[in-house]
Amino acid sequence: MKSLNLITIITAWLSFLLTAETNAQGKIQGTITDEHKLPLPSVIIRLLRMSDSVLYTATTSDQTGKFHFNQVPEGRYLLNLSFVGFRKAFIPDLSINKKDTTIDIGEIKLVPASNMLGEVTIEAPTPHIQKLIDKTVINVDRNIANTGTNVLELIKKLPGVQVTPDGQITLNGHSGINIMLDGRSTYLSAEDLSNLLTGMSSNDIQKIEIMTNPSAKYDAAGTAGIINIVHKKNTQSGLNGNFNGGFGAGTYNRYNSGLSVSYRTKKYSYYINGSYFDNKTLLKGNAINNILQENALLTENISATNRVTAGTAYNAAAGLDLYLRKGATLTLLSNISTRRTSEAITSSTDIFNHDQTKTGSEAFNALNRDKPFNYMAGFQLQKKLDTLGKQWSAGIDYSSFIYKPLQQTATTMFNSNGDFQSQENILLDESRRLYIVGAKADYVLPLINHARIETGFKSSYVKTNNENNYYQQADGYNVIDPQKSDYSTNWENINAAYINFNGEYGKLSLQGGLRAEQTVMKGHQLLADISINRNYVQLFPTLFANYKLGDQSILNFQFGRRTNRPDYHELVPFRRPLSSLLYFQGNPFLQPEQSWHQEITWAYQNTLFLTAAYETTSNYVRTLPYLDQNKTTMTRIPTNVQGAHSYNLSMSYNKDLLKWLTTNTSVTVYKNSFTGNVSGFSLNDPGINTVDIVSNNTFRCTDKLSMEADWEYESKRRFIGSTYGGYTTLNLAMKQKLFHSKAAITINGINVLNSDKRSSTDRYLNLYQYTFNRFYTRSVLLSFSYRFGNDKLSGARHKSGSEEEQRRAEN
Repeated sequence: MKSLNLITIITAWLSFLLTAETNAQGKIQGTITDEHKLPLPSVIIRLLRMSDSVLYTATTSDQTGKFHFNQVPEGRYLLNLSFVGFRKAFIPDLSINKKDTTIDIGEIKLVPASNMLGEVTIEAPTPHIQKLIDKTVINVDRNIANTGTNVLELIKKLPGVQVTPDGQITLNGHSGINIMLDGRSTYLSAEDLSNLLTGMSSNDIQKIEIMTNPSAKYDAAGTAGIINIVHKKNTQSGLNGNFNGGFGAGTYNRYNSGLSVSYRTKKYSYYINGSYFDNKTLLKGNAINNILQENALLTENISATNRVTAGTAYNAAAGLDLYLRKGATLTLLSNISTRRTSEAITSSTDIFNHDQTKTGSEAFNALNRDKPFNYMAGFQLQKKLDTLGKQWSAGIDYSSFIYKPLQQTATTMFNSNGDFQSQENILLDESRRLYIVGAKADYVLPLINHARIETGFKSSYVKTNNENNYYQQADGYNVIDPQKSDYSTNWENINAAYINFNGEYGKLSLQGGLRAEQTVMKGHQLLADISINRNYVQLFPTLFANYKLGDQSILNFQFGRRTNRPDYHELVPFRRPLSSLLYFQGNPFLQPEQSWHQEITWAYQNTLFLTAAYETTSNYVRTLPYLDQNKTTMTRIPTNVQGAHSYNLSMSYNKDLLKWLTTNTSVTVYKNSFTGNVSGFSLNDPGINTVDIVSNNTFRCTDKLSMEADWEYESKRRFIGSTYGGYTTLNLAMKQKLFHSKAAITINGINVLNSDKRSSTDRYLNLYQYTFNRFYTRSVLLSFSYRFGNDKLSGARHKSGSEEEQRRAEN
């Protein structure tokens, strides 16, 4: 009922904002000339909405080169100008509002093609969040509260995204999200991916794209969709650079710094980036575990845990673009990341029998250390074949991820009086190596009437080696236990081909695609003597439809099929201790998930978006706790659940409410239900309605001073047998520009209310568990940045925040 009241209040508030305004009607006009300032008649001018690049209307210039659009509704627009023999021009960020009802662009000079395949683009500022019809784009630099944070902290603030204490990333309560870096899948486990993102600075990120239903061009992996993290790349001419540094004070201090340098000419460009990030966090948790037998209490364990995690990361990246003849560009790139991580865990547990009599206690101490090293290198060749958009591209990438975690644990047993009984010391020496080789090629063929065909293929080869050596201490020496050690290898080859068709038919725009993926996997576990051989082909259709209801609104429909293959560590049946009473073990017989996704969106004036979505998943993967034969310890094992159903209603409102106030607010209501049976225990769960709110508000005090308030709220949610309590967080930030806006000082307050607390109640098989975790993340960050070099744009095409809109505007 509280969730319903909250939705009612927010809906009423937004309705008031919408109805309180009188929509402005404006005019956009200008004159088009050639390089000799002579008027150009019959130039095609398309007026598109800035936020989603949907065509509003089009016209042509008259004999004097003049054009005009009358009765243009309030909003932000983009002009696309094209004329045979001349380079295309884009003029973005034309805003019609109550104050500015007439925009006179003046003279627009088109440049002759002169056998040069390129366009003229005027770069424009972009909002923090762009809610497009097919995806949500978060422009990281536009939110000053992101300054000085790491990428995992950044992802936690995305609309509909949650991160569990063990690093699992979910979208609208649904796991199976595919995290990509610059369009490349990582293939990492949740734990390894969490560590990688923690070591990456948000200052190096340009934007993050959230796609709940990607097109056939993208990998089919990720039943919940794709989160694509895009790094920065300077596109200005000459020598340019940026330096940033920061310090944070909280429970522990934190530090970050970075330097990026780029140089661009008409023939080539290159960039070099480097960053450093040092962070330390504290997590305090309490848990009550009731182990049942035939629904009667067998034992009860009450524990308290402190977890201190520290990490230092170094990242470096370099790239080179060579602008060859006849519209060809060769790109070479590489990046290196290395980290030093440590995690100290101290836990104490009191043990009680069925009649609540204390029978003993345990003290658990663990020190986990790792030195991950990641490397990526690749090249891509892209060639534009004409000025109409025909082009092809091809590239090859190589990546390696090397992890060598070392875990030392000591478990001390005491009797009911607190007297020492015994101690067990374990050393777990692991080695995980992941090697990835990928090759792909794409081709774009424009057709008549603004239609086009896109097709391509991709092939990837992934090899993983896992070596797990389990030692027990005896007489002061570490003695390997061959029965608990293991070595495993996995090899996977995915071959994919796709085709996409895009066409416009009056008010209706269609995009249909089909992707075919062949998966070949081989694996072998030495200890269990288990071999896995799989070879199958799957088809993944997608369909997108846009229908223009009128001048103010658009209706969008999406449909698609996706899959989610198990993480490689989930297939290894090695039993790894997580605490004195909890273990993790992989499942080599885990099957991939399959999902069907449908959603419909109504967009009004590019400011209000209402979406309804439904998704059904088979073979849903969930890690469940199983009671061991000793009736004391538990082992968490990834398990296929028969089916999952996800229902989603969302509202996104992005608008300049006042000249000095901009809001980007999203409200999502979702529910996940499940069906299945494990070991005679029913996992049927109808789910509950969960409300997720993310609100980013920017206050422009002066041209140089701005402030932001980010608020996130999530109500109680249920996930199969687990019920998670609600939480809320508030972040505040202030930014002051200096030295003619070349420098800036930012003060960022993270979790200022110290309210980031998570609780959960679990009911599985013979287990009833309650946990409460408190994240000590409240801190104040002070950051300084300074950019140097040439402020002028180069003559080649410039990528801006509206690059995607401009690309789609060409078709």
